[in-house]
Amino acid sequence: MMTGRSGTPIRAFARMMRRSQTGAAVVEFALLAPLFFMMLFGVLQTGIYLQNLNAVQSVTSDAARFVMIEYQKENQLSDEQIRSVILGMATNSPYLLDTDRIEIDVDRSGVSRVAGTTEIDVRVRYTLTDFIPGVDLPLTVIDYSRPVWVVAT
Repeated sequence: MMTGRSGTPIRAFARMMRRSQTGAAVVEFALLAPLFFMMLFGVLQTGIYLQNLNAVQSVTSDAARFVMIEYQKENQLSDEQIRSVILGMATNSPYLLDTDRIEIDVDRSGVSRVAGTTEIDVRVRYTLTDFIPGVDLPLTVIDYSRPVWVVAT
C-alpha cells in the first residue's frame, strides 16, 4: 500500500499523477484537434467558394466578350446559342464548374439603356456544396449578371 509522507494512499497517488507528464500530449491533442480541423475545413471551404466565385465572374465576362465579337462579325446569336456557349465555357478548363449546379439565363426582353443597341442580360447562378457536415453556409448560391450591349446590323 502507498502511504508516502502525507500518510494516505489517495494523496500519494494524486501527487504522483500531478507530477506525471505521461499522456499530456494526447489530452492536449484531444482538446485542440476539433478546433484545428474545423478551422482547416473552414479555410478549404472558403477557398473553394472564392474559386467558384471567380470562375462564375470570369465565365460571364468571357461569354460577354464572345457575344460582342460575334455580333461585330455579323453573327447574331440566339439566346439558346449564348446559353450553350456559356455552359461549354463553364464546364471546361480552366473553370470546371459542375453542369448540374449551374443555371444560365439570357434575357433581351428589356429596353436597352444605350440608344441604338440591343441589351442582352447574361445571368449565371451557381449553387455551392458544403462539405463541412452540420454547418449550413449562408452564401450557398453565387448569382452574377452582366449586361452586354451589341449593335445589330
